[in-house]
Amino acid sequence: MPQTASISRFAFAAYLTFALPANGPWDKSPDQWTAADTNKILEDSPWAPTKVAIETKYSQKYTDNLTHVVSDSPINSTQNSPIVQNVQISRGATPSFYVKWMSAKTMRLALEKMHRMRLNVAGNQPLIKVEESPDYVVAIEGDEPMRILRDAKEDLHDTVFVELDNGFTLDLASVQFIDGADADPLRTEFHFPRAIEGKAAIDPDSEKVVFHLRATAKKELPNRENSIAIRVDFHPKDMRAQTLPDL
Repeated sequence: MPQTASISRFAFAAYLTFALPANGPWDKSPDQWTAADTNKILEDSPWAPTKVAIETKYSQKYTDNLTHVVSDSPINSTQNSPIVQNVQISRGATPSFYVKWMSAKTMRLALEKMHRMRLNVAGNQPLIKVEESPDYVVAIEGDEPMRILRDAKEDLHDTVFVELDNGFTLDLASVQFIDGADADPLRTEFHFPRAIEGKAAIDPDSEKVVFHLRATAKKELPNRENSIAIRVDFHPKDMRAQTLPDL
């Protein structure tokens, strides 16, 4: 009997080892983050996915208000039907830049922590704090994306959006180019509304929302990328800091 109990305890311990997810640095207080923790948050976390897919084709479809059937019929576009963006993905290429959910407190706390570590700030410093962002903000880092986006042929309000898991889309509200002397990192920020008709625009328990971006530079430069078309999957249900939703 004791042997059976011992085996049962071993099996239960083994189950916990594989069943329980490992804690990330975002489950700790920011003041406890190490340099490795900070880099993990900024470069490989639910708010900074390592996978960015290239979109090769783009089209716009509509949901019929009566039948709820999705089609590409332009007739539906005159009936205030919900728009469903449709893309095809090329999985062979990977962009060399980061796309981040910048409105999350976790991301902005990590940036502040990184700045303090670079300046070797120590001693009696106040606790790291940030205010809640009034918008959802997705940022793409780098000067090359900024060059294309800043002088794009397209109206970015038509080609940048967040696809929700209910089939609807969250439209772009504004674009900001963060490139001043204090910009760290240099980035383009896309702002989306947090609330629609008094309700949260994104359910924090959503399985997935998808950020889409497409733009072509008006002025093409030789031997340079002159267009960008990407999608990035974010998983709100995993975007939690110390068990609380953080979008």
